[in-house]
Parts: sequence; structure tokens; C-alpha cells
Amino acid sequence: MKKRLLVFGALALVLTIPLMVAAQDDTSTPNPDPLDYNDPAMHYSAPPEAKLVGNMMQVTLDQLNDDPTTVASWVIPGKSHTDVKVITIMMESYTGDLDGWDSTYENALREQDSSADIKNKEHVELQNGMPALFVEATLGSGFSTEKVFAYIWIDSQRGVVLSASAPLGGIDEDQAKQLLAGATAVKYPADQP
Repeated sequence: MKKRLLVFGALALVLTIPLMVAAQDDTSTPNPDPLDYNDPAMHYSAPPEAKLVGNMMQVTLDQLNDDPTTVASWVIPGKSHTDVKVITIMMESYTGDLDGWDSTYENALREQDSSADIKNKEHVELQNGMPALFVEATLGSGFSTEKVFAYIWIDSQRGVVLSASAPLGGIDEDQAKQLLAGATAVKYPADQP
């Protein structure tokens, strides 16, 4: 009798495990990759050595306004503080053209630092052909001087900035382009919020 109960109990356990696993799979969602940012109009893959800072934010168009919203940020540790690099995605509501977005971005940098030196603007395309500008800026002075490189673009509903920054001497143009190379973007789909 005990042997039958043991066999029956083992059989019941074996038969219910797949049901429990299936139920668990139906109710759980996979964790998003902390290196990938995705929304209806863009994708970016941070380099493998990057560490997500905080959480990524998925924002709808009605949550954006005329102030930049940081939706994702990663840090790449270095051997010293001058080697630390930060990658950031910011966006705001914007329906104008790319040149207007460039002016808006430059004004935001100058509000952050009135001595911002913006130079070397270059018309480029993202990995998938989306028109963008590649911008170089220097912010701050003395020991707090920071170098910022950014791809900026518009998607018909938003102005987007994907930037890489580091203390002066900690990043150059080639390094920045390599860090930011995983970006693609398209026109914001009309059927998305």
C-alpha cells in the first residue's frame, strides 16, 4: 500500500510539473536585455561592457513635452575617473525639421553650460539610413571639463539625442562613434501612442 502511494505521488508530481512550468511561462514576461533600448521608432544596443544606470523608461508621446526626458543611461567603467564613459538617450516632443532640432539641442546645452563649445556638426545617417547630425561639444572648464559626442535626429514626433560623454581626454570622436553605432531609427508610427 505504501509503495502504491509513493508511486502514485511521484506520478502525480511528474504530471503536474509541466503544467506548473507552462502556467509560469504564460504569466511571466522575459526580462528585457539591459543593453537594448527599444521603442516604436528606435533601437539602440549599448556595448557589452556598459552597465545600465537605473531603469529604462518607455514613454508615450503624450508623456513628452518641451523638456528633454532621459529614457536610458549606461556607464562604461574605466581604470580611472577620466576613462569613465556615459551613454544617454534623451528625447522630447518635437515636430519640426532636423536643423530646428539642432538649434533646440544646442540651446539646451548652452542652458546647461553657458560656455558650451559646439563644433564639428556633420550630417550623417544612422545604421539603417535615418538622417541625423553628429555633434561634438565641450562643456565645463578646468577639471570638470566634459566632452560630449551625440547623434541627434527627429522621427516626426520627437527629437532624439543619443550621446556619449566623458571627462576631457576620456573619449574621442572615433570611440564615440563606436559606442553609439548600435542605433537605428524610423519615422514614428502613426498608430502608436
